[in-house]
Amino acid sequence: MSWGDDYINDLKNINIIILSETSSKQNEFSNVTYCNSIENCLKVCESLKYEKLFISGGATINNAFMEKGIVDNIILNYNPFVLSKGIPLFKGNYFENRLRLEKIVREKEAIVQVHYSVIN
Repeated sequence: MSWGDDYINDLKNINIIILSETSSKQNEFSNVTYCNSIENCLKVCESLKYEKLFISGGATINNAFMEKGIVDNIILNYNPFVLSKGIPLFKGNYFENRLRLEKIVREKEAIVQVHYSVIN
């Protein structure tokens, strides 16, 4: 919400679930729900009859959803920037999944977006 009104206006018609173990923040937006665990998040999604979710999170959140075996697509953005250190894509318990390349898209500003399906 601190990114400004233009950003919030772009999201006003999208249902958003914020998964945070440390925050139970309430807000004035009817399209935003806060959950304190992945299990709670999945219960909310089930009660709202969601068939698809778009997960944008950090390594721990990514890992938790992968461990549940409910991720069927992964989209990675490669930015034209090199770091000597960074944040991992997954962090938590060990898991393995095979991926199948579905498509590669060249986005603006030389960003390459790679779409994979998860093979279970």
